[in-house]
Amino acid sequence: MHVVATRLAAPRIGPALRATPAGNWLLEGAQFIYFVGVPYLALLTGAFAPSDVGLQGSPTPDLLVGWTAQQWVRGFGQAVALGLLTLAFVLVLAGQIRRAGGHAPAAMGADDAPPTSGRVARAIRDGIYAEAHWSFYRALPIVLGGDAGRAALLGITLAAAEALLTGRRAASSVSRITLSGALLGMSSATFFALTGGNFWIAAVLQAATRISLARTAHARQTIEPLDEIIV
Repeated sequence: MHVVATRLAAPRIGPALRATPAGNWLLEGAQFIYFVGVPYLALLTGAFAPSDVGLQGSPTPDLLVGWTAQQWVRGFGQAVALGLLTLAFVLVLAGQIRRAGGHAPAAMGADDAPPTSGRVARAIRDGIYAEAHWSFYRALPIVLGGDAGRAALLGITLAAAEALLTGRRAASSVSRITLSGALLGMSSATFFALTGGNFWIAAVLQAATRISLARTAHARQTIEPLDEIIV
């Protein structure tokens, strides 16, 4: 399914499909089925429990989706700290890329256009899709071993292998691993390893990081030439 979706989004086919309402719905539907539909069908079969992918904490009914108020606050705090660290790294990296005369969004694989309301909406959608997909990949190691750290590592390994293999089969760069994609994946895996998984907080972290990453990559900075700095 990933191979098919990659071919549909390829430069020769994707723009033509996006130009028509039917083609646009086809692409959106394919993404929804792949990122959300497949994990949901696996969940319906009982292959794993909601708690295995962070949809629910403890089955105790008097808690908020299975987590106490203290756990929600602690999870949000960890997500904010992790998101700020990621953005701080991106800000420093973007500044160094510009200092060297490069184009930060292109170098990091970020969206090569200023953020708009439509792009923000797509960033939120992509964040939810990515988190659902990565949580699905972490379900099997959680079921087998129950260790969040190992599950996070195996999940990100599977996602990376999928992107590399699909990009190779499709003979395009659509599925290459970009720096921004790697940062987002590692942020998700780190949050899962630290907290044991709370999909709802992780999805918010993903969406907020994607939006902030695009804004950071396009932030205008006035940087003096290297020769003036050296002098």
